[in-house]
Amino acid sequence: MNTKYIHIGKSTILWEKTSFSRAFKFLKNNSLSRAELSDDNGNVKNIHYGDILIKFSECLYADEGNSIPYIINDNIAYKLLKLSPLINGDIVFADAAEDNTVGKCIEIITHNDTDLVAGLHTIPCRPTIKFAEGYLGYYLNSTAFHNQLLQYIQGTKISSISKKSICQTIISYPSEIINQQKIASYFQSLDSLIQSTSKKLASLKQIKVASLQSMFPQEGETVPKVRFNGFEEEWICVLFKEITYKTGIKNSENLSLESYSISNELGFIPQNKQFENGGTMSKADKRMYYIVSPKSFAYNPARINVGSLGYYQGERDVIVSSLYEVFKTSDIVDDLFLFYWFKTNIFKRMIEQYQEGGVRLYFFFDKLQKCQIKVPSLQEQQKIASYFYNLDKQISLQTQRLEKLKQIKAACLDKMFV
Repeated sequence: MNTKYIHIGKSTILWEKTSFSRAFKFLKNNSLSRAELSDDNGNVKNIHYGDILIKFSECLYADEGNSIPYIINDNIAYKLLKLSPLINGDIVFADAAEDNTVGKCIEIITHNDTDLVAGLHTIPCRPTIKFAEGYLGYYLNSTAFHNQLLQYIQGTKISSISKKSICQTIISYPSEIINQQKIASYFQSLDSLIQSTSKKLASLKQIKVASLQSMFPQEGETVPKVRFNGFEEEWICVLFKEITYKTGIKNSENLSLESYSISNELGFIPQNKQFENGGTMSKADKRMYYIVSPKSFAYNPARINVGSLGYYQGERDVIVSSLYEVFKTSDIVDDLFLFYWFKTNIFKRMIEQYQEGGVRLYFFFDKLQKCQIKVPSLQEQQKIASYFYNLDKQISLQTQRLEKLKQIKAACLDKMFV
């Protein structure tokens, strides 16, 4: 057994090292397929390797549900449970994956005698020495431990790891349980923040989806189901040819303007951010590009059905591929109101009605001008646009916060263990 002193903050912690084979004993798994499992009904839960890789975090709180599937056949389930049940503190590795995530594992945390077994393509094991609850779940998924596995991964299309290979690794841990618990508690706090932020983000996105459905009149309606106080007039129906006009002109003088693309998620985005080294279009003849002035819409006729439409709010002219349709609106329509209307199912159904083509379907500007839209007064349009704009700001803030928390966690998993 080796020891090493490591400084964390103002504390000096003694870390010990031992072989995996000394610290764990292997348990039995089963080979039940997804078809033999149910997400809804059963008595014995089964850990599937795909859930370890994609769905579960480092610590699996089995008592809290966490969408662990059940074994459908109770006779088989109880035989497997009798043979090798999982208990609190057990570790379950995924021994197969399509990439180097193979070897990801979970620590089982349960205090209510949950009936649980390890399933297809898993390597379950049980600590033979005492560890603080949660410590192993984070340590065994850290860079320090997982890097030891990389040299033993086998396979090309499918990567795999064996029990023999895992036994070649070394386990590091603070010698005092209290210091193990401090590390585990820190990561558990991070996970709690990540979970609460994820829930808030999901809630905001659900609110937006519901608002897009309720704050614009549906087919056969002249007013929306939900309105701001003070607005009672019926919305009027207008053709797009009455409120939009084409504006894209060729960059015939080959002006040195920044090239943009349209992202399904982010709208207008510089090509050097959308594509590595600007993508293939970075070397294209820019004289054929369209110039886009501020307060313009642009969309890809072949991808508008998946949301490839943006509104440019920059201060300088930019250019986009000649594949795009570029247009502006008249004064009776608020641009942001229209931008959010483009996100509704009403517009998606219009695209389906008017798009044309064979293998690939297109929705050109002349088709857009045949469409109709119901609009309220300009004041109500601006009120609706402001509501969605502020909602999007909240979604953006929560998205950034979530990404930052994930980065902090990844950095700590990379640096906090030896």
